[in-house]
Amino acid sequence: MKNPRLPAVVSICLAVLLALPGAGCKEAPKKRVTIVDGVEIAANPALPLHKDPGRVLEVRERLRIRDRGDAYYFESPTAPRIAPDGSIFLMDISRLMRFSPDGAFLANLIKPGQGPGEIESPGGYLVEGDSVFVSDNAVNKVVRMTLDGRFLDERRLENYGHVLTRGWFVGALVDLPKTQGVLSDAVYRFVCASRPDGIMRKTHTLQGKFFLKPPVIFAWDRLFWVADAGRDLLFVSLSRDYSIKVLDLNAGRVIRNFSRDYPSVPYAARPQDKAVFAQAGVPTPGHGDDVLELFHDGASLWIRTSITDDRKGKLFDVFSADGDFLDSFFVSVKGEIIGVLGDTIFVNETAEDGTMAVVLYTNLEFGRD
Repeated sequence: MKNPRLPAVVSICLAVLLALPGAGCKEAPKKRVTIVDGVEIAANPALPLHKDPGRVLEVRERLRIRDRGDAYYFESPTAPRIAPDGSIFLMDISRLMRFSPDGAFLANLIKPGQGPGEIESPGGYLVEGDSVFVSDNAVNKVVRMTLDGRFLDERRLENYGHVLTRGWFVGALVDLPKTQGVLSDAVYRFVCASRPDGIMRKTHTLQGKFFLKPPVIFAWDRLFWVADAGRDLLFVSLSRDYSIKVLDLNAGRVIRNFSRDYPSVPYAARPQDKAVFAQAGVPTPGHGDDVLELFHDGASLWIRTSITDDRKGKLFDVFSADGDFLDSFFVSVKGEIIGVLGDTIFVNETAEDGTMAVVLYTNLEFGRD
């Protein structure tokens, strides 16, 4: 008996499957793009472009930098960077610590004070070539030093700069609403000073909801932001909903707003917050923040979402600067992720005795299609 002849459409589908493993006849949903007042609005579907969303990312521990009470200790390590020579930098409150590529402590680059080369209140920093730029929020200046901490020069700013990019020093300020007892708009100002001369050139404003009824004060829309330093871009989340604004510092405006179809997690008040929301007139959120943290790995934006799984870990989404939903996966590590750079994931891990370690994991999937 002869096999029945396959319809033409099915034959084409089989040909596609054979030619492109993992591909089917049905084309994956694509983002919808509209332009509103010159801003590109990109709405992505629930699933990313990657063929295996929701998996657990393959990682392997590469290096563990432990507390060394006699030489240094960790309090709240953040903002990891890797210099061209392979040395590792970590900001930790009032210290900027440098480690060798194999994790040996080399130096704290911060010299406290207000004199030349001294820093009273360190803010952000940037490793650029063989130089390190560190902002001092107390006296609005930026100190430039060598990778080993030798002072080179400094520049005064008209305002403070918390984040440094290729062309800008950027600080964020908030003006609280004057109206009390109702959700009102707070104004968030990103003040930008030009790196060549330190003069404030631009101020960008965004709005987010705030509730103010002393003693109750809280941000309904929490602010998270991270820079793509090489391209002078800021990625900003200022909404309970899944929404990312892309602020182009050179263009002087928001150029893009992207989102994805996201299943929000119902809001669960912490025990210490229940008494606050029980007060008359205090609004209760319907769902938690969809976006909880932003990281930039040097090429893509990583978003820590509100979704967690007891077995798989925390769900991260990855987007391009153009707003393409590239990938979505769980990361299962002990501790809190504090940064992502290339194939390296930095984790702050606290032991039972309270001592901390910064653990570097290699993303084994880095560079795969």
